[in-house]
Amino acid sequence: MIETGKDVLFLLTGAWDDGEGGLRLCIDCCTMEGALKVNPHWLEALTVVRVDHARPRAPIVDLLDADNQNAPTLVLADDTMAHVEPEAVIQGRRIYTSPRLICAQLAACYTGARP
Repeated sequence: MIETGKDVLFLLTGAWDDGEGGLRLCIDCCTMEGALKVNPHWLEALTVVRVDHARPRAPIVDLLDADNQNAPTLVLADDTMAHVEPEAVIQGRRIYTSPRLICAQLAACYTGARP
């Protein structure tokens, strides 16, 4: 079970085979990985969960639902202030899927470089 006392950031694990003999990657997850490298202190504030590309992505489905298994997704903890308007509320949880909004929220909440 995922610790929900912290904000949770879901990211894809890396490259995957596109079934046509090539590798693919998620540019939005790459953006978030870069933001975490620039702001390593965010890793102390967050629970980062890396999931495989294939669906269903059980950890995300367990926390949100089957219709909202995008990555990246930031799910705010109940007591985290939303400095940026959440993109959606799913199962009572405030979420962001845009890397730009995720970074803005994390920078406002935990300091660091922002877009």
